[in-house]
Amino acid sequence: MSILRLAIPSPLRLQFDYLPPAGMGASELAELRAGCRVRAPFGRREVVGYLLEVVTETSLDPGKLKAAVEVLDNASLLSPGMMQLCRWAASYYHHPIGEVVAAAFPTLLRQGKEHKKLGSPGWRLSHRGKGLPQGALARSPRQAQALALLQGEAEVEANSLTREGISAGIMRALMGKGLVEACTVKSIPGRGTGSDGLTLNQEQAQAVAAIGETLGSFHCHLLEGVTGSGKTEVYLQLINRCLEENSQVLVLVPEIGLTPQTLNRFEKRFEANIVSLHSGMTDTRRYASWEAVRDGSAHIVIGTRSSVFAPFRKLGLIIVDEEHDGSYKQQDGFRYSARDIAVKRGQLEKCPVLLGSATPSLESIHNVAIKRYRHHRLQQRAGGAQLPTLEALDVRKQAMTAGFSQALLASIKDTLQRGKQVLLFLNRRGYAPTLQCHDCGWLAQCRNCDARLTVHRRRGRLRCHHCGGSHPLPIRCP
Repeated sequence: MSILRLAIPSPLRLQFDYLPPAGMGASELAELRAGCRVRAPFGRREVVGYLLEVVTETSLDPGKLKAAVEVLDNASLLSPGMMQLCRWAASYYHHPIGEVVAAAFPTLLRQGKEHKKLGSPGWRLSHRGKGLPQGALARSPRQAQALALLQGEAEVEANSLTREGISAGIMRALMGKGLVEACTVKSIPGRGTGSDGLTLNQEQAQAVAAIGETLGSFHCHLLEGVTGSGKTEVYLQLINRCLEENSQVLVLVPEIGLTPQTLNRFEKRFEANIVSLHSGMTDTRRYASWEAVRDGSAHIVIGTRSSVFAPFRKLGLIIVDEEHDGSYKQQDGFRYSARDIAVKRGQLEKCPVLLGSATPSLESIHNVAIKRYRHHRLQQRAGGAQLPTLEALDVRKQAMTAGFSQALLASIKDTLQRGKQVLLFLNRRGYAPTLQCHDCGWLAQCRNCDARLTVHRRRGRLRCHHCGGSHPLPIRCP
Protein backbone atom coordinates (compact mmCIF):
# COMPACT_ATOMS: atom_id res chain seq x y z
CA MET A 1 0.00 0.00 0.00
CA SER A 2 1.30 3.46 -0.97
CA ILE A 3 0.66 6.32 1.45
CA LEU A 4 1.27 10.02 0.84
CA ARG A 5 2.94 11.71 3.81
CA LEU A 6 2.10 15.42 3.65
CA ALA A 7 3.15 18.62 5.38
CA ILE A 8 -0.02 20.61 6.03
CA PRO A 9 0.27 24.35 6.81
CA SER A 10 -1.10 24.32 10.35
CA PRO A 11 0.19 25.00 13.88
CA LEU A 12 0.37 21.24 14.52
CA ARG A 13 3.88 19.78 14.62
CA LEU A 14 2.77 16.64 12.79
CA GLN A 15 3.03 14.97 9.41
CA PHE A 16 -0.24 13.69 7.94
CA ASP A 17 -0.82 10.45 6.05
CA TYR A 18 -3.30 10.17 3.17
CA LEU A 19 -4.26 7.56 0.62
CA PRO A 20 -3.48 8.46 -3.00
CA PRO A 21 -6.24 10.17 -5.00
CA ALA A 22 -8.79 7.84 -6.59
CA GLY A 23 -7.62 6.56 -9.95
CA MET A 24 -3.90 7.27 -9.48
CA GLY A 25 -1.88 4.39 -10.88
CA ALA A 26 1.32 2.82 -9.61
CA SER A 27 3.41 4.44 -12.36
CA GLU A 28 2.14 7.89 -11.42
CA LEU A 29 2.87 7.24 -7.75
CA ALA A 30 6.41 6.16 -8.61
CA GLU A 31 7.05 9.53 -10.29
CA LEU A 32 5.97 11.61 -7.29
CA ARG A 33 8.76 13.50 -5.54
CA ALA A 34 8.98 15.55 -2.36
CA GLY A 35 7.82 19.12 -2.99
CA CYS A 36 4.73 18.34 -5.08
CA ARG A 37 1.58 20.14 -3.99
CA VAL A 38 -1.37 17.95 -3.02
CA ARG A 39 -4.93 19.05 -2.36
CA ALA A 40 -6.33 17.11 0.58
CA PRO A 41 -9.22 17.20 3.08
CA PHE A 42 -8.27 18.63 6.47
CA GLY A 43 -11.06 18.73 9.01
CA ARG A 44 -14.09 20.30 7.33
CA ARG A 45 -12.12 22.01 4.58
CA GLU A 46 -9.71 21.29 1.77
CA VAL A 47 -6.14 22.58 1.99
CA VAL A 48 -3.02 22.55 -0.15
CA GLY A 49 -0.36 20.37 1.43
CA TYR A 50 3.14 19.45 0.35
CA LEU A 51 4.42 15.94 -0.28
CA LEU A 52 7.27 14.89 2.01
CA GLU A 53 7.55 11.27 0.91
CA VAL A 54 5.64 8.22 -0.31
CA VAL A 55 5.70 5.45 2.31
CA THR A 56 4.30 1.96 2.57
CA GLU A 57 3.56 1.87 6.31
CA THR A 58 1.70 4.09 8.74
CA SER A 59 1.20 4.10 12.49
CA LEU A 60 -2.51 4.77 11.94
CA ASP A 61 -5.30 2.40 10.98
CA PRO A 62 -5.12 2.31 7.15
CA GLY A 63 -8.88 1.88 7.01
CA LYS A 64 -9.38 5.29 8.64
CA LEU A 65 -7.08 7.21 6.29
CA LYS A 66 -8.69 9.79 4.02
CA ALA A 67 -7.81 9.95 0.34
CA ALA A 68 -6.15 13.03 -1.10
CA VAL A 69 -8.30 14.94 -3.58
CA GLU A 70 -5.68 15.51 -6.30
CA VAL A 71 -1.98 15.95 -6.96
CA LEU A 72 -1.53 19.46 -8.34
CA ASP A 73 1.97 19.10 -9.79
CA ASN A 74 3.40 16.48 -12.13
CA ALA A 75 6.90 17.21 -10.85
CA SER A 76 8.32 18.72 -7.69
CA LEU A 77 8.57 22.50 -7.69
CA LEU A 78 11.33 22.43 -5.06
CA SER A 79 14.75 20.86 -5.41
CA PRO A 80 15.91 18.15 -2.97
CA GLY A 81 18.25 20.75 -1.46
CA MET A 82 15.35 23.11 -0.78
CA MET A 83 13.35 20.36 0.87
CA GLN A 84 16.37 19.54 3.02
CA LEU A 85 16.65 23.21 3.99
CA CYS A 86 12.98 23.31 4.97
CA ARG A 87 13.34 20.19 7.10
CA TRP A 88 16.40 21.68 8.82
CA ALA A 89 14.65 25.01 9.48
CA ALA A 90 11.60 23.25 10.94
CA SER A 91 13.83 21.28 13.29
CA TYR A 92 16.18 24.14 14.20
CA TYR A 93 13.41 26.68 14.91
CA HIS A 94 10.98 24.08 16.35
CA HIS A 95 8.25 25.08 13.91
CA PRO A 96 5.63 22.95 12.09
CA ILE A 97 7.08 21.62 8.83
CA GLY A 98 3.92 22.51 6.88
CA GLU A 99 4.28 26.25 7.54
CA VAL A 100 8.01 26.13 6.79
CA VAL A 101 7.54 24.48 3.39
CA ALA A 102 4.70 26.91 2.61
CA ALA A 103 7.17 29.79 3.11
CA ALA A 104 9.11 28.50 0.08
CA PHE A 105 6.09 29.00 -2.24
CA PRO A 106 4.53 32.24 -3.52
CA THR A 107 0.98 33.08 -2.44
CA LEU A 108 -0.70 31.98 -5.68
CA LEU A 109 0.78 28.48 -5.48
CA ARG A 110 -0.05 28.23 -1.78
CA GLN A 111 -3.65 28.93 -2.77
CA GLY A 112 -3.61 25.96 -5.16
CA LYS A 113 -3.47 27.96 -8.39
CA GLU A 114 -2.11 26.20 -11.48
CA HIS A 115 1.65 26.26 -11.86
CA LYS A 116 2.42 28.03 -15.13
CA LYS A 117 5.88 28.15 -16.60
CA LEU A 118 7.19 31.39 -18.02
CA GLY A 119 7.36 31.52 -21.79
CA SER A 120 5.38 31.85 -25.01
CA PRO A 121 2.47 29.72 -26.30
CA GLY A 122 3.68 27.00 -28.60
CA TRP A 123 3.18 23.54 -30.04
CA ARG A 124 4.94 20.18 -29.89
CA LEU A 125 4.37 16.70 -31.30
CA SER A 126 2.23 14.32 -29.28
CA HIS A 127 3.32 10.75 -28.61
CA ARG A 128 1.36 9.66 -31.67
CA GLY A 129 2.77 12.47 -33.81
CA LYS A 130 6.34 11.46 -32.98
CA GLY A 131 5.71 8.11 -34.66
CA LEU A 132 4.90 9.61 -38.06
CA PRO A 133 7.57 9.32 -40.76
CA GLN A 134 9.14 12.27 -42.58
CA GLY A 135 6.89 13.59 -45.36
CA ALA A 136 3.65 12.47 -43.74
CA LEU A 137 0.34 14.24 -44.52
CA ALA A 138 1.51 15.07 -48.04
CA ARG A 139 -2.12 15.59 -49.19
CA SER A 140 -2.41 18.54 -46.77
CA PRO A 141 0.59 20.76 -47.63
CA ARG A 142 0.17 23.20 -44.74
CA GLN A 143 -0.33 20.45 -42.18
CA ALA A 144 2.67 18.61 -43.64
CA GLN A 145 4.74 21.81 -43.40
CA ALA A 146 3.76 22.27 -39.74
CA LEU A 147 4.54 18.64 -39.01
CA ALA A 148 7.96 18.96 -40.64
CA LEU A 149 8.79 22.04 -38.53
CA LEU A 150 7.80 20.26 -35.33
CA GLN A 151 9.80 17.18 -36.31
CA GLY A 152 12.89 19.39 -36.51
CA GLU A 153 12.36 21.07 -33.13
CA ALA A 154 11.16 19.75 -29.77
CA GLU A 155 8.92 22.80 -29.27
CA VAL A 156 8.05 25.68 -31.61
CA GLU A 157 6.53 29.02 -30.64
CA ALA A 158 3.10 29.77 -32.13
CA ASN A 159 4.40 33.10 -33.47
CA SER A 160 7.13 31.29 -35.41
CA LEU A 161 4.54 29.05 -37.09
CA THR A 162 2.40 32.09 -37.94
CA ARG A 163 5.38 33.73 -39.66
CA GLU A 164 5.71 30.59 -41.80
CA GLY A 165 2.09 30.97 -42.92
CA ILE A 166 0.69 28.26 -40.62
CA SER A 167 -2.49 29.49 -38.99
CA ALA A 168 -3.98 28.55 -35.62
CA GLY A 169 -6.74 26.69 -37.48
CA ILE A 170 -4.20 24.33 -39.09
CA MET A 171 -2.71 23.57 -35.67
CA ARG A 172 -6.14 22.91 -34.19
CA ALA A 173 -6.81 20.47 -37.02
CA LEU A 174 -3.59 18.61 -36.20
CA MET A 175 -4.51 18.61 -32.53
CA GLY A 176 -7.91 17.14 -33.47
CA LYS A 177 -6.06 14.27 -35.13
CA GLY A 178 -4.06 13.72 -31.95
CA LEU A 179 -0.74 14.58 -33.64
CA VAL A 180 0.22 17.77 -31.75
CA GLU A 181 -0.43 19.35 -28.37
CA ALA A 182 -0.22 22.87 -26.99
CA CYS A 183 2.69 23.77 -24.71
CA THR A 184 4.59 26.71 -23.26
CA VAL A 185 7.94 27.34 -24.92
CA LYS A 186 10.45 28.60 -22.38
CA SER A 187 13.01 31.03 -23.69
CA ILE A 188 16.55 29.82 -22.98
CA PRO A 189 18.22 32.48 -20.82
CA GLY A 190 21.41 33.95 -22.14
CA ARG A 191 24.52 34.29 -20.06
CA GLY A 192 24.56 37.43 -17.93
CA THR A 193 27.46 39.82 -18.45
CA GLY A 194 28.87 42.82 -16.63
CA SER A 195 31.53 45.49 -16.93
CA ASP A 196 34.91 45.44 -15.19
CA GLY A 197 33.79 48.14 -12.77
CA LEU A 198 35.84 50.61 -10.78
CA THR A 199 39.52 50.33 -9.96
CA LEU A 200 39.90 48.64 -6.59
CA ASN A 201 42.23 49.76 -3.82
CA GLN A 202 44.52 47.21 -2.21
CA GLU A 203 42.08 46.17 0.53
CA GLN A 204 39.20 45.70 -1.93
CA ALA A 205 41.37 43.74 -4.36
CA GLN A 206 42.55 41.41 -1.60
CA ALA A 207 38.96 40.79 -0.49
CA VAL A 208 37.76 40.07 -4.05
CA ALA A 209 40.67 37.70 -4.67
CA ALA A 210 40.26 35.80 -1.38
CA ILE A 211 36.47 35.43 -1.68
CA GLY A 212 36.65 34.68 -5.41
CA GLU A 213 38.91 31.71 -4.73
CA THR A 214 36.10 30.03 -2.78
CA LEU A 215 33.47 30.25 -5.54
CA GLY A 216 32.13 26.76 -6.17
CA SER A 217 32.51 25.64 -2.54
CA PHE A 218 31.02 26.57 0.81
CA HIS A 219 32.84 29.17 2.86
CA CYS A 220 31.43 31.97 4.98
CA HIS A 221 33.09 35.38 4.79
CA LEU A 222 32.60 38.48 6.93
CA LEU A 223 33.37 41.67 5.01
CA GLU A 224 33.78 44.41 7.61
CA GLY A 225 34.16 47.83 6.06
CA VAL A 226 33.68 51.37 7.31
CA THR A 227 30.95 53.44 5.67
CA GLY A 228 32.06 54.42 2.17
CA SER A 229 34.83 51.80 2.01
CA GLY A 230 33.43 50.26 -1.19
CA LYS A 231 31.79 47.06 0.06
CA THR A 232 29.22 47.27 -2.75
CA GLU A 233 31.97 47.37 -5.39
CA VAL A 234 33.36 44.15 -3.89
CA TYR A 235 29.89 42.61 -4.21
CA LEU A 236 29.57 43.72 -7.84
CA GLN A 237 32.92 42.33 -8.93
CA LEU A 238 32.22 38.99 -7.26
CA ILE A 239 28.78 38.88 -8.92
CA ASN A 240 30.47 39.48 -12.28
CA ARG A 241 32.63 36.40 -11.69
CA CYS A 242 29.53 34.34 -10.93
CA LEU A 243 27.86 35.51 -14.15
CA GLU A 244 30.96 34.42 -16.08
CA GLU A 245 30.45 30.94 -14.62
CA ASN A 246 26.73 31.07 -15.53
CA SER A 247 25.56 30.76 -11.92
CA GLN A 248 22.90 32.72 -10.03
CA VAL A 249 23.40 35.20 -7.18
CA LEU A 250 21.17 36.06 -4.22
CA VAL A 251 21.59 39.52 -2.66
CA LEU A 252 19.70 39.99 0.60
CA VAL A 253 18.92 43.54 1.77
CA PRO A 254 17.30 44.36 5.13
CA GLU A 255 14.50 46.68 3.99
CA ILE A 256 12.11 46.96 1.05
CA GLY A 257 13.09 50.61 0.71
CA LEU A 258 16.64 49.61 -0.22
CA THR A 259 15.51 47.29 -3.04
CA PRO A 260 14.73 49.89 -5.80
CA GLN A 261 17.99 51.82 -5.41
CA THR A 262 20.03 48.60 -5.26
CA LEU A 263 18.16 47.25 -8.29
CA ASN A 264 18.85 50.46 -10.22
CA ARG A 265 22.57 50.31 -9.48
CA PHE A 266 22.80 46.67 -10.52
CA GLU A 267 20.88 47.24 -13.75
CA LYS A 268 23.34 49.96 -14.76
CA ARG A 269 26.23 47.58 -14.15
CA PHE A 270 25.06 44.26 -15.60
CA GLU A 271 23.51 43.01 -18.83
CA ALA A 272 21.53 40.37 -17.01
CA ASN A 273 18.03 39.45 -15.87
CA ILE A 274 17.77 41.03 -12.41
CA VAL A 275 14.59 40.43 -10.42
CA SER A 276 13.42 41.55 -6.99
CA LEU A 277 11.50 39.58 -4.36
CA HIS A 278 9.80 41.28 -1.42
CA SER A 279 6.43 41.53 0.31
CA GLY A 280 5.60 44.86 -1.36
CA MET A 281 5.07 43.19 -4.75
CA THR A 282 1.72 42.01 -6.06
CA ASP A 283 1.06 38.28 -5.96
CA THR A 284 1.31 38.06 -9.77
CA ARG A 285 4.65 39.88 -9.96
CA ARG A 286 6.04 37.91 -7.06
CA TYR A 287 5.04 34.64 -8.74
CA ALA A 288 6.70 35.69 -12.02
CA SER A 289 9.94 36.52 -10.17
CA TRP A 290 9.77 33.26 -8.22
CA GLU A 291 9.32 31.23 -11.40
CA ALA A 292 12.17 33.11 -13.13
CA VAL A 293 14.43 32.08 -10.24
CA ARG A 294 13.24 28.48 -10.43
CA ASP A 295 13.72 28.03 -14.17
CA GLY A 296 17.12 29.74 -14.12
CA SER A 297 16.25 32.74 -16.28
CA ALA A 298 16.88 35.15 -13.38
CA HIS A 299 20.61 35.74 -12.99
CA ILE A 300 20.56 38.05 -9.95
CA VAL A 301 17.90 38.20 -7.23
CA ILE A 302 17.68 41.19 -4.89
CA GLY A 303 15.26 40.62 -2.06
CA THR A 304 14.37 40.87 1.60
CA ARG A 305 14.46 38.06 4.15
CA SER A 306 11.78 35.83 2.55
CA SER A 307 13.81 35.53 -0.67
CA VAL A 308 16.27 33.26 1.15
CA PHE A 309 13.75 30.49 0.34
CA ALA A 310 13.67 31.24 -3.41
CA PRO A 311 14.11 28.04 -5.51
CA PHE A 312 17.41 28.68 -7.31
CA ARG A 313 18.48 26.34 -10.08
CA LYS A 314 22.24 27.03 -9.82
CA LEU A 315 23.12 29.21 -6.86
CA GLY A 316 26.71 30.44 -6.96
CA LEU A 317 26.89 33.15 -4.27
CA ILE A 318 24.80 34.53 -1.40
CA ILE A 319 25.40 38.10 -0.21
CA VAL A 320 23.81 39.37 3.00
CA ASP A 321 24.22 43.16 3.08
CA GLU A 322 24.06 44.86 6.50
CA GLU A 323 24.10 41.41 8.10
CA HIS A 324 23.72 42.88 11.60
CA ASP A 325 20.30 44.39 10.83
CA GLY A 326 17.41 43.15 12.97
CA SER A 327 15.07 43.21 9.94
CA TYR A 328 16.48 39.84 8.88
CA LYS A 329 14.60 38.27 11.78
CA GLN A 330 11.00 37.25 11.10
CA GLN A 331 9.06 38.16 14.24
CA ASP A 332 5.68 36.49 13.72
CA GLY A 333 4.37 33.21 12.39
CA PHE A 334 7.39 31.18 11.29
CA ARG A 335 10.14 32.96 13.23
CA TYR A 336 13.58 32.68 11.68
CA SER A 337 16.77 34.59 10.94
CA ALA A 338 17.32 34.98 7.20
CA ARG A 339 21.03 35.55 7.79
CA ASP A 340 21.44 32.22 9.56
CA ILE A 341 19.33 30.37 7.03
CA ALA A 342 21.45 31.93 4.27
CA VAL A 343 24.55 30.43 5.86
CA LYS A 344 22.89 27.00 6.09
CA ARG A 345 21.69 27.27 2.50
CA GLY A 346 25.20 28.10 1.34
CA GLN A 347 26.38 24.92 3.03
CA LEU A 348 23.71 22.81 1.32
CA GLU A 349 24.18 24.47 -2.09
CA LYS A 350 28.00 24.35 -1.79
CA CYS A 351 28.42 28.06 -2.49
CA PRO A 352 30.10 30.87 -0.51
CA VAL A 353 28.16 33.24 1.72
CA LEU A 354 29.33 36.84 2.10
CA LEU A 355 28.16 38.83 5.13
CA GLY A 356 28.79 42.56 4.82
CA SER A 357 28.58 45.22 7.53
CA ALA A 358 30.25 48.29 8.94
CA THR A 359 29.16 47.14 12.44
CA PRO A 360 29.12 43.32 12.43
CA SER A 361 26.87 41.42 14.79
CA LEU A 362 28.36 39.79 17.87
CA GLU A 363 27.49 36.36 16.47
CA SER A 364 29.54 36.99 13.32
CA ILE A 365 32.46 38.41 15.32
CA HIS A 366 32.38 35.28 17.50
CA ASN A 367 32.35 33.02 14.42
CA VAL A 368 35.41 34.89 13.12
CA ALA A 369 37.14 34.42 16.48
CA ILE A 370 36.62 30.65 16.43
CA LYS A 371 37.79 30.49 12.78
CA ARG A 372 34.37 29.49 11.45
CA TYR A 373 34.16 32.60 9.23
CA ARG A 374 36.92 34.28 7.24
CA HIS A 375 37.42 37.96 8.05
CA HIS A 376 38.12 40.68 5.47
CA ARG A 377 38.56 44.32 6.55
CA LEU A 378 38.11 47.50 4.53
CA GLN A 379 39.49 50.26 6.76
CA GLN A 380 39.89 52.99 4.14
CA ARG A 381 37.24 54.90 2.27
CA ALA A 382 37.21 54.18 -1.46
CA GLY A 383 38.14 56.78 -4.05
CA GLY A 384 40.23 58.93 -1.74
CA ALA A 385 37.24 59.97 0.41
CA GLN A 386 38.02 60.97 3.99
CA LEU A 387 36.37 59.71 7.16
CA PRO A 388 34.36 62.30 9.12
CA THR A 389 36.01 64.14 12.00
CA LEU A 390 34.67 63.10 15.40
CA GLU A 391 34.98 65.19 18.55
CA ALA A 392 33.76 64.38 22.05
CA LEU A 393 33.03 67.43 24.22
CA ASP A 394 33.54 67.51 27.97
CA VAL A 395 30.73 69.84 29.06
CA ARG A 396 31.45 69.77 32.79
CA LYS A 397 31.46 73.29 34.27
CA GLN A 398 30.62 74.78 30.86
CA ALA A 399 27.75 77.20 30.36
CA MET A 400 24.83 75.40 28.68
CA THR A 401 21.96 76.92 26.72
CA ALA A 402 18.88 74.66 26.56
CA GLY A 403 21.20 71.67 26.80
CA PHE A 404 23.60 72.90 24.09
CA SER A 405 27.21 73.74 24.81
CA GLN A 406 28.76 76.96 23.48
CA ALA A 407 31.14 74.91 21.29
CA LEU A 408 28.20 73.11 19.69
CA LEU A 409 26.27 76.34 19.09
CA ALA A 410 29.35 77.93 17.50
CA SER A 411 29.82 74.91 15.23
CA ILE A 412 26.16 75.03 14.17
CA LYS A 413 26.42 78.76 13.41
CA ASP A 414 29.59 78.30 11.37
CA THR A 415 28.03 75.47 9.35
CA LEU A 416 24.90 77.48 8.56
CA GLN A 417 26.95 80.49 7.49
CA ARG A 418 28.76 78.27 4.98
CA GLY A 419 25.40 77.39 3.43
CA LYS A 420 25.34 73.80 4.71
CA GLN A 421 22.85 71.85 6.79
CA VAL A 422 22.98 70.56 10.36
CA LEU A 423 21.55 67.33 11.70
CA LEU A 424 21.04 66.92 15.46
CA PHE A 425 20.12 63.60 17.05
CA LEU A 426 17.97 64.00 20.14
CA ASN A 427 16.71 61.46 22.62
CA ARG A 428 13.23 60.20 21.75
CA ARG A 429 11.97 59.25 25.23
CA GLY A 430 12.05 61.23 28.45
CA TYR A 431 13.04 64.80 29.26
CA ALA A 432 16.79 64.14 28.97
CA PRO A 433 18.89 61.10 27.97
CA THR A 434 21.05 61.35 31.11
CA LEU A 435 21.25 63.03 34.49
CA GLN A 436 24.70 64.51 35.02
CA CYS A 437 26.28 66.57 37.75
CA HIS A 438 27.72 69.67 36.15
CA ASP A 439 30.43 70.00 38.80
CA CYS A 440 31.93 66.52 39.21
CA GLY A 441 30.64 64.76 36.08
CA TRP A 442 28.67 62.05 37.95
CA LEU A 443 26.16 60.20 35.75
CA ALA A 444 23.03 58.44 36.98
CA GLN A 445 23.39 54.76 36.08
CA CYS A 446 21.04 51.83 36.52
CA ARG A 447 21.66 49.67 39.57
CA ASN A 448 20.69 46.51 37.67
CA CYS A 449 22.72 47.00 34.48
CA ASP A 450 25.35 49.29 32.98
CA ALA A 451 22.90 51.55 31.11
CA ARG A 452 22.45 55.23 31.84
CA LEU A 453 19.14 56.29 33.33
CA THR A 454 16.76 58.56 31.40
CA VAL A 455 15.18 61.56 33.13
CA HIS A 456 11.35 61.57 33.14
CA ARG A 457 10.73 65.04 34.57
CA ARG A 458 6.94 64.97 34.71
CA ARG A 459 6.86 61.92 36.98
CA GLY A 460 10.07 62.78 38.83
CA ARG A 461 11.68 59.42 38.02
CA LEU A 462 14.82 58.01 36.48
CA ARG A 463 14.00 55.11 34.15
CA CYS A 464 16.15 52.46 32.52
CA HIS A 465 14.98 51.82 28.96
CA HIS A 466 16.90 48.52 28.85
CA CYS A 467 15.83 46.55 31.92
CA GLY A 468 12.81 48.63 32.97
CA GLY A 469 14.27 49.73 36.28
CA SER A 470 12.90 52.90 37.89
CA HIS A 471 14.42 55.13 40.57
CA PRO A 472 13.43 58.44 42.26
CA LEU A 473 14.87 61.58 40.72
CA PRO A 474 17.60 62.80 43.18
CA ILE A 475 17.55 66.39 44.36
CA ARG A 476 21.34 66.66 44.88
CA CYS A 477 24.38 64.83 43.54
CA PRO A 478 25.03 61.70 45.59
